[in-house]
Amino acid sequence: MATIRTTEQIGKRLKELRERAKISQEKMAELVGVTRGQLLKYESGKNMMNSEKLQLAANALSVPVQEFFMSGEEVLPLDTSEKLLLDSYRAIPNKDVQESILKITTNATKHDG
Repeated sequence: MATIRTTEQIGKRLKELRERAKISQEKMAELVGVTRGQLLKYESGKNMMNSEKLQLAANALSVPVQEFFMSGEEVLPLDTSEKLLLDSYRAIPNKDVQESILKITTNATKHDG
C-alpha cells in the first residue's frame, strides 16, 4: 500500500520540481493562478493545494500529477509504448541518430511563450 504524503512533503516536491524546471516563484504563481505568497505557503506545506491547483502545477511543470506524491528517487512505471520507445532508442547504434531523435522529441515538447 502506498504511503500517504503530507502537505509538507507535497509542497517540498513542488519546490523541487519547480527549481528543476528553472521556473521562478513569480512565474509559477502566475501559472497556478495564485499570489507568490500563496505559492510559498504551498511549498512550505503551510497550505494544501486543492486538486485543481495540483493539476495546474503539474501542467506548468510538464509532469504528471503523480509526481507530487513521489519522492525524488521513485520513478513512474512505463507503459508499453514508452518502454518500446526507450528500448528502441537504446538499441540505435549510431549516437548521431540518437541525438537527432532526442532533439526532435525535446523540440516537440517545448511550450510557446
